[in-house]
Amino acid sequence: MTGFTDIHSHFIYGVDDGAKTRADMEAMLDAAHTDGITSLFATSHMTPGLQPFDFLTYQNHLDEARSYCKHKGYAMALYSGAEILYSPALQDYVVDHRLPTLADSDHVLMEFMPDVTLEELESALELMERYGYVTVLAHIERYACLLRGNTVGKLKESYNVRCQVNANTVLSKRGFFQTRRIRSWFEKEQIDFVASDAHDVRNRPFRMKGAYDVLRQNYGQDYAELLTGKQ
Repeated sequence: MTGFTDIHSHFIYGVDDGAKTRADMEAMLDAAHTDGITSLFATSHMTPGLQPFDFLTYQNHLDEARSYCKHKGYAMALYSGAEILYSPALQDYVVDHRLPTLADSDHVLMEFMPDVTLEELESALELMERYGYVTVLAHIERYACLLRGNTVGKLKESYNVRCQVNANTVLSKRGFFQTRRIRSWFEKEQIDFVASDAHDVRNRPFRMKGAYDVLRQNYGQDYAELLTGKQ
């Protein structure tokens, strides 16, 4: 298969604020295929320790999604995962190695509240690393504490952490200072993944191909392919 790898999306219906119905999910899978995605991760929102999550429904609907892709003849592999909201309540899940990971690897896609402090974020990264997890920071452009100086570079020097930016961020205009900071991340090759964070086909679509084209133009083909998992 040749195409993009999207490690962050919400196409599983009925479990979070992404797809609401099976028809919504199928429309998202159609859109992902059209966008050139050949590896797609189902990273539904989870908050371990604070809110229950219906894993059975998640797995059943992921199986439905795989059956739909097979029926349609899509060369698109679907992988399990989660977007985990960090809170102190999930520490027992970390210690007991009960966190859902990306495709049963050691990588965990994790988000934080936008106003997270750098101290809180570093404490979480230290905990995750201590118990053998590799943290993938979801949409790092949302965290004010990372938009100052070379904070991202220093984090990557100190912790086993990966950084993800949303495709829509690559394609959208932002404030002067935020745009400059995001560009500096790419110029220094401090970003590891660009992913869609898709929730639907209209308001929050995939846009991987468009992001790839911009990344290739601005930062070169090799880095663009690395960021989007293009093969």
